Amino acid sequence: MRQWPHLTVFALLLVVSLLSLPSALLAQEDVVLSGQVLSADDGLPLPGATVTIPVLGLSATTDDDGRYSLTIPAAQAVGQRTEVTVTFPGLQPGKAVVTLGPGAVSQDFALGLSFHETVTVGSRAAGAAAQDAVPVDLFTPEQIEQSGASETNQIIQALAPSFNFPRPTITDGTDSVRPATLRALGPDQMLVLINGKRRHTSALVHLNGSIGKGSTGVDLNAIPASAISRIEILRDGAAAQYGSDAIAGVINIVLKSGASDSEINLKGGATTHSDGELADVSLEKGFAIGRGSLFATLEYRDRAATNRAGPDPRPQGSVNPVEQPNHHWGDAETTDLMGFFNAEAPLNAADSVWFYAFGGGARREGSHGGFYRRGLDDRNHPAIYPDGFLPLIEPVVTDLSLSTGVRGELAKWFFDFSTQWADNEFEFNVANSLNASLGPTIPPNQTEFYAGTLGADQWVTNLDFSRAFDIGLAGPLNVALGAEYRREGYRIEAGEPASYIDGGLPNQFGGRAAPGAQVFPGFRPDNELDESRGNVGLYVDLEGDITKMLRVGLAGRFEDYDDFGSTSDYKLTLRFQPLDSLVLRGAASTGFRAPSLAQSYFNSVATNFLAVGGVLMPFEVGTFPVDSPVARALGATTLKPEESDHLSAGVVWTPIENLELSADLYRIDIEDRVVLSGNFTGPQVQPLLAPFNVTGARFFTNAIDTKTEGYDLSASYSFRPGGHGTLRLAAAYNSSENEIVGEVQTPPQLAGLEQVLFDAVERRRIECGQPEDNLRLTSDWSGDRLFGTLRLHRYGAYCQVDRQVVPQEFEAEWLTDLEVGWRFDLLQVALGAQNLFDTFPDRNLPANSNLGIFTYPSHSPFGFNGRFVYARVKVRI
Repeated sequence: MRQWPHLTVFALLLVVSLLSLPSALLAQEDVVLSGQVLSADDGLPLPGATVTIPVLGLSATTDDDGRYSLTIPAAQAVGQRTEVTVTFPGLQPGKAVVTLGPGAVSQDFALGLSFHETVTVGSRAAGAAAQDAVPVDLFTPEQIEQSGASETNQIIQALAPSFNFPRPTITDGTDSVRPATLRALGPDQMLVLINGKRRHTSALVHLNGSIGKGSTGVDLNAIPASAISRIEILRDGAAAQYGSDAIAGVINIVLKSGASDSEINLKGGATTHSDGELADVSLEKGFAIGRGSLFATLEYRDRAATNRAGPDPRPQGSVNPVEQPNHHWGDAETTDLMGFFNAEAPLNAADSVWFYAFGGGARREGSHGGFYRRGLDDRNHPAIYPDGFLPLIEPVVTDLSLSTGVRGELAKWFFDFSTQWADNEFEFNVANSLNASLGPTIPPNQTEFYAGTLGADQWVTNLDFSRAFDIGLAGPLNVALGAEYRREGYRIEAGEPASYIDGGLPNQFGGRAAPGAQVFPGFRPDNELDESRGNVGLYVDLEGDITKMLRVGLAGRFEDYDDFGSTSDYKLTLRFQPLDSLVLRGAASTGFRAPSLAQSYFNSVATNFLAVGGVLMPFEVGTFPVDSPVARALGATTLKPEESDHLSAGVVWTPIENLELSADLYRIDIEDRVVLSGNFTGPQVQPLLAPFNVTGARFFTNAIDTKTEGYDLSASYSFRPGGHGTLRLAAAYNSSENEIVGEVQTPPQLAGLEQVLFDAVERRRIECGQPEDNLRLTSDWSGDRLFGTLRLHRYGAYCQVDRQVVPQEFEAEWLTDLEVGWRFDLLQVALGAQNLFDTFPDRNLPANSNLGIFTYPSHSPFGFNGRFVYARVKVRI
């Protein structure tokens, strides 16, 4: 069993942090900072603005008159000069340096229109009212910090019921880059932005039995949580606004910014099943650079593996007893090192033009197993592994990105010119393995292999303009228009020869040995490729108040791709407010998703042996690109973009102050959805495959149409019981139901093979493989010193899709998270537990559990690790 990672270093950092506290505190009166936040344009108060003292971790929200009040303990306040910031959606943030006390201190703010602040998703118009036309979830720094999770995917899942993040295992590279979904659609049907700019996808295409099979998606875990200021989730189709992939919605990650004190965050924990140890350390600092700023963060995360596999009851054929369990069924072991920055600076004396840049890098090393090779397995050589072996995939994933741009005002137009570059590489390494066809002798055989690399890169350049016009309506008409050029690249690099060659030597029983590294045969030279495509996009977006009650938005977008032509999409939004406390909203839009380059070009071939006339002959079985002769012989055609129609309607009601209720219905119809076919083998297809010396093949295809219907409910209420501290109560619910409509679109060559092209397991993966509904109930308490979070999760029922033999349904489960913490002068300490009551999903039926080895479904929405307990410490320096 792996020992606690870096325990000594973690303990030393904790001790140093505690010793950094002042030795004595002066007994003085608390300081009250108060004031008013107004609009610079019309002098009206801004209710709902957030006023924050970053170095003290204190914040308050303005009331209906735009007024706020912050109470600062005397020991933290008296005589201290500190920066106070204020933010309001769509307006330029305000900052002031204030001397705290003694006594009462006043500081007012006036916020003007923003042209260097990040765009809030859902609308390109300034002002919070526009956002009510579509549902947008906003998660604050405090919610992110107190979620109890370290990985960005897990943080979002803890907060947003529309987001699903299962924990697949024995799925090759997917164990290290795990897919996530929004509204139960695919990982590649969710657009991810950082600071409003398109995020690149991972190079990995998910080929095995996980949710999102056949897709590529954004690796959100490559974004360090310590760099995130807030998370915005647009739960509405938005391809007409932001381009390809935004069928299910948009996630916008807003990075921390501005000057601030140094901060060290330490977190350590483990499951109560003696595994899954976690050490997470981050250092963040904001620097003032002239009139600009640079915020940087560095984070290191080491997560040990978990294992819930059952014992292997089969005869092992080993020299010595085999330690059980011999398989690995659980989270992979991963080590991440990540760094991000976010910078901005004015370029003129009037502060009307700003330069900005952000980006970062991440490196992840993982280790996870395949199927155990027993000592008597014909893929083993007992001279090398007398007791058998568990082959390991040990990928190295690197992720780099850089975005730069200029925002400002030009002839009364706000403009934003930017360019972004990004690259993601997934390097496959195989350890504790062998190529059986090279024989049992060492040397020349080996047990570690470099099996090749997948790569994906992206370059995007945007030019955006926006301006408000007074044309006699009840309010200004906001006009936004822009252009985008995007170049995407995809590549496959071959592994070392020993990872894929056929050495021609027999297996331990004298038969033909399988070639290639066990668990993941390397990419061959004929798999290598370097493909790219470009596309140009143009958009226009109009939004304004037709009357005092009715706001209308209309967006249109045209895109032209090198590889599949052009597409045009639109979006219409309506926001009707008959009462101050009531908003009715609706939207209708079309959308699209361009097939990824990986779906068009990925190829991987393995050699299998088939008896012909009593003699074993080598044949090729693999995944072939749609334009290959093999795939064309089976009827494959050039992939088309997925086309979608999205309808939504909702209501937002604020019956009393600080209480907001919302409900939204939606329907998403998708045509020509891209899926990965099954393996075509057997006598019916052999005449088609025989000319290519191939016995089996699969390919990507636009085989199905789907319909997704669902609804979202939410409620939030905050108040100050007794005038001390703030209690926030929130409930959020999502229900999504997927259905495959119409017939499977089968090529004539494969008539009668619909169940191979798209079989019952794949149908279940889409229709019921994800929870039918999710619920989050949250209670947050924040006092002067004490804070805490209690969160209840309900994950709805779902069905078996993982190595299914017998169809199986898994019941809904409730999980509880709890965190309690204390604030001191420069220190914050918290203790918590995820899955407090150690809840597990239903067990796999015996027929689905591989002799009892695979105990729980690997696509469980909350994993199957059980209780995780942790402690975290924040220290300001």
